[in-house]
Amino acid sequence: MSQSGGPDLFSRRAVVLSSLGGLYFAVLGLRMAQLQIFENDEFRLEAAENQFNLLVNPASRGPVYDRFGVPLAVNRRDFRVSIMREDVDDLPKTIGALASILRMPPEKAKESLSEAKISPRFMPSMVAENLSWEDYSRVSVYAASYPGVRCEMGEARNYPLAESMAHVLGYVAKANDKDVANDPQARHPGIRVGKEGIEKSQEKGLKGVHGATKLEVNAHGRVIREVVDPRLNPKSGTPIVLTIDAEIQQVAYDQFQAKDERPAEAGSAVVMDIRTGELLALVSAPSFDPNKFVDGISRTDFSEYNNAEMRPLYHKAVRGIYPPGSTYKMVTAVAALEAGITDTEETINCPGFYMLGNHRFHCHSRRGHGSVNLHTAIKVSCDVYFYEMGRRIGGEKMAEVARGFGFGQRFDLGIPGISASHVPDNAWKMKNRGQPWEVYDSLNVAIGQGLIAATPLQLAVMAARLASQGKAVVPRLIREGPGAVPMTPFQPLPFNFQNMHLVHEGMIAVSNEAGGTGRGDLGIEGVRMAGKTGTAQVRRITMAERRSGVRSNASLPWRQRDHALFVCYAPAEEPKYCCALVVDHGGGGGAAAAPRAREIMKATLLKDPSARPAFTTKTKTADLAPASNGTPPGDGKA
Repeated sequence: MSQSGGPDLFSRRAVVLSSLGGLYFAVLGLRMAQLQIFENDEFRLEAAENQFNLLVNPASRGPVYDRFGVPLAVNRRDFRVSIMREDVDDLPKTIGALASILRMPPEKAKESLSEAKISPRFMPSMVAENLSWEDYSRVSVYAASYPGVRCEMGEARNYPLAESMAHVLGYVAKANDKDVANDPQARHPGIRVGKEGIEKSQEKGLKGVHGATKLEVNAHGRVIREVVDPRLNPKSGTPIVLTIDAEIQQVAYDQFQAKDERPAEAGSAVVMDIRTGELLALVSAPSFDPNKFVDGISRTDFSEYNNAEMRPLYHKAVRGIYPPGSTYKMVTAVAALEAGITDTEETINCPGFYMLGNHRFHCHSRRGHGSVNLHTAIKVSCDVYFYEMGRRIGGEKMAEVARGFGFGQRFDLGIPGISASHVPDNAWKMKNRGQPWEVYDSLNVAIGQGLIAATPLQLAVMAARLASQGKAVVPRLIREGPGAVPMTPFQPLPFNFQNMHLVHEGMIAVSNEAGGTGRGDLGIEGVRMAGKTGTAQVRRITMAERRSGVRSNASLPWRQRDHALFVCYAPAEEPKYCCALVVDHGGGGGAAAAPRAREIMKATLLKDPSARPAFTTKTKTADLAPASNGTPPGDGKA
């Protein structure tokens, strides 16, 4: 074989291999330059993560305001002392020293020690909070002598109006195991979790985004220094503006408080803007102080709330289910007119009772009302007239009309626990009672007794829809922020305008004509109110008791007394606001409920909140409420 060209071939191969090697090392060099120069910060940060721990830094919880910017739920300064277990040399000794400095009760010091022993790594354990400035200053002086002790100024939730807004706002409290399972950061002793009301339902938006403090630690887990990282700053929660008017809310709440010779009562009140559906007051009484729950309510206080006969923890306005009593007679009246089984001219004789077979159904007037037509029957609340209407209409038609007025509907206000109650008909009775609908069911339901039930919120919706004379008004509670629902035009009701107007005139008579069960002066010159009383029976009255004389409410145990109800709206000629009020076991609607509702309506009309500029967190200027002569969604024009 010829050897010619051998050295040249070797030289070419050497050149190729050298070039490939040079290219490889060039690429390697470029990659090393990229890693060490251009991406140095990123990889240095990743490597540093192995040397740092993150300590949760709670976000500032979003405030809640009323429609005019009055603070309802805000954050106050909270001077507190906590310890980091990993940094403490002698845990019992350190907590003992802090207890001595702060003059803590022995049981509190023992509790703090127990909590500190089981606290997670790099999670502070609270020793004392809500300290006075003097106590905070004193412990700060000694803190440097005790490794692991942290003196800090945090935030704690505060409810300025306390009881009057408690059921709407709810409260925050320390996280339980379920809360921590959903959000491990909630374990931090400075974080509180929404437990009821707005605080619970809008927790995600209100809590914000918690940040963190980066702690550099050594191989033994000891903190060397804090490292500032702007990317870990907490983000405050989103503010919420409610439709509630704090002033009207307080007026409504005060109606259930003891005054002069009038005792404190249990009950609820709902005030609504008919044109917009905005709730101006949503009251439940008696109430509780939500501030007591923020740092942990005592067993004594909780037991007192939980065992109270009048149920202060229960949100009666949206969860309470009551027989609507005679306030339901407007539904029966509209149903009768819609079914065409009566008119304004027909009269029914009321001798004080109504016979169905051998069974006697009594009117609240033992002597009877004599001959009454629709207008008079509403005014004097004649049971016999409505028994007859119920018999003619039947359960299905009454149920259809009741649903149109909002009964049986769960309105989403952005708070938990709202009840839908129910509207009875044949299908409902078969499912829930295992029996078919009977004529006596129609008679009882026609006067708001028997199987029918409603919440105070639903009664307010009924009043608003009657007042609008054609619009399916829907209530709103959150005006701005998380949970706010955009306003949309109200749907028309499937009822004849003239039929609703006839009922409207009967309600005016209730409050303004002689013999009206809720007659009373509103106290504003030239302004009339339309209303309807209701007295809901909660016990069965036997024939023997009727013969001997029905016992008065005052002679009965509290839980056996009738509920007192009143629904109303004003001004009667151009309705703007409505109110539904229930006094639990308060007796007669005309005596117990109507006067309270008048006071609330008077305050509402005099202030006229919908005509005033409303507060907003979005701009520095308030957005204006709909003009009084405008036509906003659901303005009540048929």
